[in-house]
Amino acid sequence: MLVFNWKALVSFFALFVLVLSLGIWQINRGYEKKELEHTYFIKQSMPVEEIKSKQGLNNNNLYRNIVIEGQYEDQSFYIDNKTNAGAAGLKVVMPFNLSDGSFILVSRGWIPFEDRNVLPSIETPNNVLKIQGILRPISDSFLLENQKMEDNQNPMLVQSINLSQISEYTGVNFIPFILELSELSPSSFTSTWKPLNLSSMRHFGYAAQWFGLGLVLIIGYIFFLKKGDGNET
Repeated sequence: MLVFNWKALVSFFALFVLVLSLGIWQINRGYEKKELEHTYFIKQSMPVEEIKSKQGLNNNNLYRNIVIEGQYEDQSFYIDNKTNAGAAGLKVVMPFNLSDGSFILVSRGWIPFEDRNVLPSIETPNNVLKIQGILRPISDSFLLENQKMEDNQNPMLVQSINLSQISEYTGVNFIPFILELSELSPSSFTSTWKPLNLSSMRHFGYAAQWFGLGLVLIIGYIFFLKKGDGNET
């Protein structure tokens, strides 16, 4: 006679539901990334567009190659701990004043950072110029309560870009996007941004692993039941 072990049954279902949920979540993430990949490739196939005002810097032009005209502000932010081909370095981000008076952050690219006692110096054009790059989203990074930007640091070493904090520091309201500067543009450094960090197939692979683990749980539980049944007889 088969006697159920209710503790084992509850544990099995709890683990199975968890594994199944994680697999479904990875599939959903995979489809989200796949849609984003599709959007990116469509936008990249479009011709370069010159945008002359704040109104053009919107969601419709995300991941598109665009040209903007304006002037760099005299303030540099160095994002720390950015490697390139195994070399330590920084990413340079600067405010850019468009011709219509609005502001956007421009990522000029990667530079080496070997001596941590001395911040590297960079050259920045001080004239009005046209630059080309890819418009991408920017999200506020989490900051601890005691993390504050000290006044009058230029360049300033930061761990991440926090748009609201930079706005407060500079006294400027930025357009909530960032322009990843093309290496073909003047004032650019080494481009390291990889938009297809999206990799939808990776999520589908993780989903297959979770579902495989679920199958192992089912087989293991059936084996457990049969073993228990054999002990009873």
